Amino acid sequence: MTTIPGITDFPELLMEGVLPPDLQGTLVRIGPAGSDGAGGADGAGGADVANGQRGMLHAVELRDGKAVSYIARASAADTNVFWHGGSVLALPEFGLPLQYSRELDPREFGGGLTVPISSHTRLEAATGRRVLFGVDDSGETPVLRFGEWAADGSLASAQTVPLERATWQHDIGITPEHLVFIESPTEPLGAGASVDYRWAPGAEGWLGVVRRADGMVEEAATQWLRLDPSVVTHVLGAMPAEGGRALDVYVVVYPAPEKGQPVDLEAPVVGSSQRGIGMVTIGGGLGVLERWRISGVGEAQLRLERRQVDERFVEYPRVDGLCEGGNFRYGYGVELGFGLAGTAATVDGVEHFGLLKFDFERDEVASWSPGVGRVASEPLFVRGDGGRSDDEGWVLCVVDDSYRGGSDLYVLDASAFGRRSPQAVVHLPDGVRLPFRSHGTWVSASWYR
Repeated sequence: MTTIPGITDFPELLMEGVLPPDLQGTLVRIGPAGSDGAGGADGAGGADVANGQRGMLHAVELRDGKAVSYIARASAADTNVFWHGGSVLALPEFGLPLQYSRELDPREFGGGLTVPISSHTRLEAATGRRVLFGVDDSGETPVLRFGEWAADGSLASAQTVPLERATWQHDIGITPEHLVFIESPTEPLGAGASVDYRWAPGAEGWLGVVRRADGMVEEAATQWLRLDPSVVTHVLGAMPAEGGRALDVYVVVYPAPEKGQPVDLEAPVVGSSQRGIGMVTIGGGLGVLERWRISGVGEAQLRLERRQVDERFVEYPRVDGLCEGGNFRYGYGVELGFGLAGTAATVDGVEHFGLLKFDFERDEVASWSPGVGRVASEPLFVRGDGGRSDDEGWVLCVVDDSYRGGSDLYVLDASAFGRRSPQAVVHLPDGVRLPFRSHGTWVSASWYR
């Protein structure tokens, strides 16, 4: 093992099973660098938090049937990571991106931004464009800012939508012709929490639809629709429906707290700085996946039909990266539930049971569990060579194993989800425990070789 300031680098990793020959690339994940059991590399991270390095980036390269390296780097960003314009971009909950090479070497950010953005951006796979957004309440009137990065990473467009008040907006949905955002019944807290918003009792929720033209956000009036109070954390995806006359948006929805519920209205909506989505309840409950069918787009009034996809609780939903911003059939997510306090897979009463695979065409759901004492994190789907469907490939999932005190990378056959043992299990170095929460991205070797 060699150590460089800010980096821990390990050689080839131990593995069980056989890696698919077409799985060539680098898995990059980000999360908090806290020392609460599954944060920083080697269990370290408390000092990094104190020095302003709230997050930790992790990279595992798979090449020629082997896991050839693991790299970790402390970072001021801790929430999301993605590949765009030939670089890794890391984001806090709200702020400016930090830019890295695939080997996690820092680079000067060249994305043309001067204002902070939310931790979620949305790729349109067909064009390589990426939509970014953020709520800005620094002026007299709060606004929602939108922008689009071109495939080369340059800032291609920008637009603002006036808001009545600043609200927590964590994710959005995009289709080739529309952008959908959701306002929750929240308001700024000003306490420096990771999610710096609290509940706003009595406030309504709103859904907004903005038109995109030629892959660019259009300077046009926003269509609005009132929503029952609730919070949407993550958007699995959005796509045209009913021959283009409507939009289907798949969202993870939490109920807003009702009067009399034991919810602290002065506390952050999502726990403390050491907790986060998928680790605590929100509004006293857990999220379910819903399909929101939006019709009346471009007409006098929007209409909304809400349908719960499955009764199980879910978080961190993802689709095939080749389907982002377009049509998809399958989705993947982490199954949550209420567990017994003190169990290995439970944080504040929320347990990660395993993964779910949604088939929206057949209205079916399959499940997979890594077993007792193991905690599954966000799944990433990687399409196999020659794969024509968004389940013809591999699901990558980092699993924290309390028995061995470390994290493992599981490779699952998506087409046989829940029916076969893992194709391979890559053991990260002893003591390395990646966080349960936050996000990851797959960087195909074809993009950098």
